[in-house]
Amino acid sequence: MSLVGQFEHTVLMERHLFALIEDAPGNDDPFTVLPAPLGFLAREGNVVVESELADQEARVRVEIWDSTPETPRGTFIAMGEAHQVRFESERIQLINIMREPAGEAHELASPGPYSVCLFRSPQEENPSEPLEAFRNFERFVIQIWNLTRP
Repeated sequence: MSLVGQFEHTVLMERHLFALIEDAPGNDDPFTVLPAPLGFLAREGNVVVESELADQEARVRVEIWDSTPETPRGTFIAMGEAHQVRFESERIQLINIMREPAGEAHELASPGPYSVCLFRSPQEENPSEPLEAFRNFERFVIQIWNLTRP
């Protein structure tokens, strides 16, 4: 088992939500079906995440593994069991509810079915943040691994 890639971005969580989506033309709106409170929903080309915080920033790390990964180190809490999602375009991207991207799209090694697990940290505070509205934040780790690889 090894980490084959990762990327990190800060995402604005409007109405408690953000998503990891397949960056492909015609990808439907990921926010038409919402997850359970403080959970995530994985479905065709989309992983939608609900946070405890609304209209705050989330610091999100996406890890791409070659097999089932271990739980991330630190104070992360699992947000449920692993789910399956299909990423056929080989490009994934973090977005907010207005579909604004948080950074560049990232390439996957291959298309197909992936497993996805999510973890979140307890809320943290950044006292040096000048805007009080953005002082609290959460960290998320999204782990994905291809189910068709040996």
